[in-house]
Amino acid sequence: MADARPLLVALDDDEEIVGIVAAVARQAGYEVSAVTSASAFNAIISTRVPEVVVLDLQMPEMDGVEMLRHLAEIGSTADIVLVSGMDERTISAAEQYAAIRGLVVRGALQKPFVPDELHALLRTVWDARRPLGGDDLRRAIANGELTVYYQPTVKRFADGTWDIATMEALLRWNHPTRGLLVPNDFIAIGEEQGLMRAMTDFVLERGIEQLKAWHVQRLDVGLRVNVAATLIADLRFPDRLQTILAQHDVDPSALTIEITETAMLDDAPETMDILTRLRLKEINLAIDDFGIGYSSLTQLFRMPFNEMKIDKSLTSRVPQSKEARIMIEALIDLAHKLNLSVCAEGVETEDALAFLGRVGCDSAQGYHIGRPIAAREVPGLIRRWDRRVRPEAAEG
Repeated sequence: MADARPLLVALDDDEEIVGIVAAVARQAGYEVSAVTSASAFNAIISTRVPEVVVLDLQMPEMDGVEMLRHLAEIGSTADIVLVSGMDERTISAAEQYAAIRGLVVRGALQKPFVPDELHALLRTVWDARRPLGGDDLRRAIANGELTVYYQPTVKRFADGTWDIATMEALLRWNHPTRGLLVPNDFIAIGEEQGLMRAMTDFVLERGIEQLKAWHVQRLDVGLRVNVAATLIADLRFPDRLQTILAQHDVDPSALTIEITETAMLDDAPETMDILTRLRLKEINLAIDDFGIGYSSLTQLFRMPFNEMKIDKSLTSRVPQSKEARIMIEALIDLAHKLNLSVCAEGVETEDALAFLGRVGCDSAQGYHIGRPIAAREVPGLIRRWDRRVRPEAAEG
């Protein structure tokens, strides 16, 4: 059976240094190949792709910049650690060169270095390469590494203008070594490990708390939160949500729950109980991702939704697809006849937003309007949007 440990290849013309690097790397958990010549290094990487490269910048046969150029030319995806006796400015220039060539430099050490520093750096690289698991996500929840970003949704008014009306709460993981992670990086782990309810509750509680803070700042916005259909099974959920809203003195009508993966909804009494009681409490319900395989026309009248959210796979095709435009217009007409409002996500251009206005779409969301941002950036976003749609008011 092949060794599952990541391969680290160390190149330094000083045998003592390369020996230290090899010993530290093995202690950090790597499989190691340590060489003192560029030719030996190239022979190794031509037969096996290393996950990590520790590279000396000063070598007689082929210097470090030449080696970085070679790694870029062969499309290396290795994490690179630079080790050199050169001054910091020269090492920094080498890092910048590597970045320009599309290489990933995880860190640099000046000789003489302390082995513990190299060990810590290699463990950081190891953590960045290792697949995330349930223990990582549990630790993130316990350590407060989860955070919430917000993406704006605009609402169309009678005069044809669009104003920011709601902010969609989107979960992020501020990982200590990998940076900001989006749900695609960890939601599957949450589903597998039974952590989805805890993460959803976190987004709801943090989002409602933030909504109250915006209202105190006199920002008239609502909140949207995604909830997986598989979580619509707890009969206490409507009361628990009402309690959170009451604790923060937030009107329930300011909250929209977007139900994702609606194909998982069924006609079970519990499902109808929960959804109907949410509407009785004046909490808005949107059927998410409408227009793709998960959605069902029958759910529009079987379930107590009051909003249809058109999937971005349709909206993003508005500029180039006549069929997408026809389908969106038909969905909007159908929704309105069923007394549902309509939100289209995936709006990437001004032309797409203008089309949605012409066909009577009620709300819109997408990168053209705004990308997900931290809560502290929302007031500035709203001011910039207001100046953009009403420049004459801003001048006054």
